[in-house]
Amino acid sequence: MKLIHVILALSGFLIFITTGCGGAEKTNKNYAPDSVQIIQITKHQFEVEGMKIGEATMQQFEDEVKCNGYITAPANGIAQISAPLSGIVKTINCSNGEYVRKGQTLCMVTSNELMALQQNFAETSAKLKRLKSDYDRSKTLYDEKIGAEKDFLAVESDYKAMSSLYQSLKIRLEQLKLNTSVIEAGVPYSAYAVISPINGYITSLDLVLGQYAEQQKSLVEIVDVNQLQLQLFVFEHDVSKLTAGQKVRFNSLGEPAAAHEATIISIGKTINPESRSIRCIAIIQSENDAGFINQSYVEATIQVALKEALALPNEAILKSGKDHYIFVVEKQDDQTYYLRREKITIGRVSKDITEIAGRKELAKVLIKGVYNLPGE
Repeated sequence: MKLIHVILALSGFLIFITTGCGGAEKTNKNYAPDSVQIIQITKHQFEVEGMKIGEATMQQFEDEVKCNGYITAPANGIAQISAPLSGIVKTINCSNGEYVRKGQTLCMVTSNELMALQQNFAETSAKLKRLKSDYDRSKTLYDEKIGAEKDFLAVESDYKAMSSLYQSLKIRLEQLKLNTSVIEAGVPYSAYAVISPINGYITSLDLVLGQYAEQQKSLVEIVDVNQLQLQLFVFEHDVSKLTAGQKVRFNSLGEPAAAHEATIISIGKTINPESRSIRCIAIIQSENDAGFINQSYVEATIQVALKEALALPNEAILKSGKDHYIFVVEKQDDQTYYLRREKITIGRVSKDITEIAGRKELAKVLIKGVYNLPGE
């Protein structure tokens, strides 16, 4: 009897162990959720962390052409100023970086050539007056059939030649901003002024008191910053997308992207054989406090078209390594949100939105609070 009781007890124990182990395995299979793909968020956590659910919408994206170039001045926006006559710098009336106005005196130059020019002009003026008197008298005699024609023609020829020389010398002196009436009165100038031909900032100053200023040497460079423009270099394969009037966003080194705006006004017709690019010109929009510098390097994007695509706010997308993910609401109940982490392919990225490539619609997506969730 004892042996029978022992056998029954062992049988019952084995049945218990078998039944118990089988039940545990079944429970584990049903319970183990995919902790990476499905994330449970309580409604309390959802509200506390400021999460928000939305959907992807159709948005317009700019189709852009990226390029680089320089800020530069047009031909009438920059001046290289040299001395009209060789001489010695007597006074300097400006400094590097100073803003000057058109007609402002930059320096004064004394010159032996100036003295000779004024003397020649004064002598020519005196000769012209005498010849004018001879010409008038000869013309009167000729008109009255008293004087000979050949005498009149000789006087007329001398008078016209002297008049031409007088006008030429007068123009040269007026270009130096000198009063010719004063010179004709016998009061010559000891120096002439070098004048600014444009408004702008002095970007180069090669002047020293007492230096000899040659006619061919540049003394001062002035740039009108209000006329600065962009000189952009666009690669050959992008040129067909360009038209005049397209908007440009650009920035200099150290500035945030798309800090300034400009407009394309001309597109080159010749491809550089080395860089395979075309030169384009864009007018910078007026910005009084921009502080642009001539010849500074810029990075730019040209808006060539607008295209519509499905998009989500940038903050709805979680980047993990090289991949991008969103969290889709799989289901929800009174207490919990069940979020599915889904890998996506992104396209163009704008300031606040990102294109979702390869999708036609996307509803019930977590669009705020994504970065409070695990990325892996």
